[in-house]
Amino acid sequence: MRLTQRVLSFLSSLLGHLFQTLFSFLKILLRPLFIVIALLLYFVYKIAELAVTLISLFLAIGKLLLAFIKGIFVTLAGFTYTPTTPHHGQWTSIFINVAGGFEKFQLDKIAYILQFGIWFGTAFAVVRIISSIRSGE
Repeated sequence: MRLTQRVLSFLSSLLGHLFQTLFSFLKILLRPLFIVIALLLYFVYKIAELAVTLISLFLAIGKLLLAFIKGIFVTLAGFTYTPTTPHHGQWTSIFINVAGGFEKFQLDKIAYILQFGIWFGTAFAVVRIISSIRSGE
């Protein structure tokens, strides 16, 4: 009884060391393969992350473009002749309509500054054109 127990104990420890050595050898042998697989999966992950970032960027640019186009159409639709002077100023509603779409992106202040620059530049160009006209020439 003791002899069989000792033989089985010896065989179990021998098989345990054999399998442990085999697993250590396989782990060392397959480590480069696992590293290559991990690098490929990381590369695919970064490509997908870049794609998601680009899609969100294009959606934000599209929303900004739609808000700008909507502001232009609302501005053009707001050009109506009224014989009375409005109480809030002549151009206030146009500025609000054009810059209203930029509030979501927190760009409304920049839009007001750019609109002022456009109006000022237009007025300056008109003054230069009128001043260059000399008695019908």
